Amino acid sequence: MYHLNDLQLAIRIADLQSVSAAGRELGMTPAAASAALQRLEKKLDCLLFARSTRQMTLTEEGHLFIESGRQALAILDNASNALADNRGELKGELRIALPSDLGRNIVRAWLDEFAQTAPELKLTLFFGDQMTDIIANNVQLALRYGQLEDSNLMRRQLAMMPRVAVASPAYIQRHGNPTHPKDLGHHQILLLNRGGEPWHKWRFSHKEKQYEVDVTGSKICNDGAVIKDWALAGEGIAYKSWFDVAKEVHQGKLVLLFADQIAERIPLQLVYLQTDYPSHKVRTVIDFLKQKSQQFTLQYPLPT
Repeated sequence: MYHLNDLQLAIRIADLQSVSAAGRELGMTPAAASAALQRLEKKLDCLLFARSTRQMTLTEEGHLFIESGRQALAILDNASNALADNRGELKGELRIALPSDLGRNIVRAWLDEFAQTAPELKLTLFFGDQMTDIIANNVQLALRYGQLEDSNLMRRQLAMMPRVAVASPAYIQRHGNPTHPKDLGHHQILLLNRGGEPWHKWRFSHKEKQYEVDVTGSKICNDGAVIKDWALAGEGIAYKSWFDVAKEVHQGKLVLLFADQIAERIPLQLVYLQTDYPSHKVRTVIDFLKQKSQQFTLQYPLPT
């Protein structure tokens, strides 16, 4: 028989299409990972992967083995989760993907607080505004804005948040206060680059009807935290989730623009892969973040 660790390695190689990347994730050197894969293939008497200089591609036998292996690991995980539930344990690793700004400036502190109550739980965090591939990064939880189309994902809504336009008092003093979104064409705009292109269509609302304003950026970045830093520094007008800027608006560091033209709210949700039995640690963290988000919303309400 082969080792369970070898099966886990083979599955991660299939996900990442790289022996060395899978090995690093599991704490193995490239040489050790390659040797483990060869050992597994020898035990199975077949090639699981077709090798090339650039990637590892599953063979027909590899597809059959990996899919069956995933099901087997899921069964074992469910059994372990059931025991952990029974004991109320928070152990092992929990990998969480978070938006850059919200993750760094708000949620990370919440998770630090949670970690104090679970010393045996290892938290691994991924920050970024691009959609994290949950499978490829072996992520158990991801915090995302907006509606999701992937039917393989379960979701737990934390809040409904609008996107708002904000600028610093210093910027408004220098450049004036725009009174309507259509005035944005005369201002310095800070744009988030999402999916390889700037997010230049900002949505607003008038008499319950949604409309978009096409803006041109004076500064562009793919990191939402940098966009907010620029706005705080008086570099221009930013379009952010209310969650991202609520504290700064209430503190007077940023000014909410077009309060009467705010578009409909969008969901902020935690997503995770569908399983028959989500782990105790996943469910516990979800409940904790739900509670913290509710407290935050009450502390920093959207001005009306």
